[in-house]
Amino acid sequence: MGAMQLTVIGAGSVGLAVAASFAQAGCQVSLMARPGALDRLRARPITVAGMLGEHRIDAGALRVEDATRPPPACIDCDMLVVTTKAYDVADAVRPYADATRSIAPRAVLLMQNGLGSAEAARGVLGPHIPIYSTAMLIGMQRVGDTHIKVTAHSSPVWCGALLGDDEAALASLIDAASGGFLPMVRQPDIEQTILSKLLFNTCMNPTGALTGLCYGDLLENAHSRALITELASETLQVFAATSGFRPFASGQDYVENRLMPVVIPHSAPHRSSMLQDLEAGRRTEIDFLNGAIVRMGASAGIATPNHRCLVSLIHAREPA
Repeated sequence: MGAMQLTVIGAGSVGLAVAASFAQAGCQVSLMARPGALDRLRARPITVAGMLGEHRIDAGALRVEDATRPPPACIDCDMLVVTTKAYDVADAVRPYADATRSIAPRAVLLMQNGLGSAEAARGVLGPHIPIYSTAMLIGMQRVGDTHIKVTAHSSPVWCGALLGDDEAALASLIDAASGGFLPMVRQPDIEQTILSKLLFNTCMNPTGALTGLCYGDLLENAHSRALITELASETLQVFAATSGFRPFASGQDYVENRLMPVVIPHSAPHRSSMLQDLEAGRRTEIDFLNGAIVRMGASAGIATPNHRCLVSLIHAREPA
């Protein structure tokens, strides 16, 4: 049996790190990028520095192709890894779902924040391709065309079948990942893990984006910490009402007994991905994060005024 064949869609910070880690592990990796970035990505090594160590993947060690026109060899892969923003998932996987072809990815791994990516991919790909979801508390920042800095690391990449698909292909992926630098672990209860990550993201991402503060400063500042506490309280009420999941008694409990012990030692210097998106003039994932809490709260009759406010403020900062 040959090396696992992976196609990674997206050449942002997560996509580059994932591609580099699996290339280091000996997999055959194809990186799908926008046409304007192809020459740079083909000519330069990928370097990853920071909390996961120092790593370099030489130019030519992985295949770089046009994401708008994936060649058959990239479609016919063992695992399609999608690292785009959540709002781009359906369009990203559509070229891999052409019913006129006899080839297709054998499985798909989604690496997005928030809720809705798995359902979007299923709607395009249909029921015959296993789809796996992830929750990642590893913060990354792109500091050059092919240079990634890991600024937060408090867990491995948790992976599981949110939609109940067979996990044989996922087991093979996790086994292959052990040869790289990006840790990946199977999580049987991936839904609760994703909700826990959503709790974190809805507290930290928009507050960091609007204030410009790194994670450590957000929690040390009394005003931003108070807002984070209120956001967590609303989210916990929504989770309890919609899924019976309430991992913390209150927002204050979450901040004092989870965020402070985890963020300060492991993620204090990290700047939220939403802040990075706004600074780069990109659309954010606010509708899949705090927007998801607003929608879930509305369905359960629970008011979420703090989340509603942040959704409006982030949209006001996004490009027109």
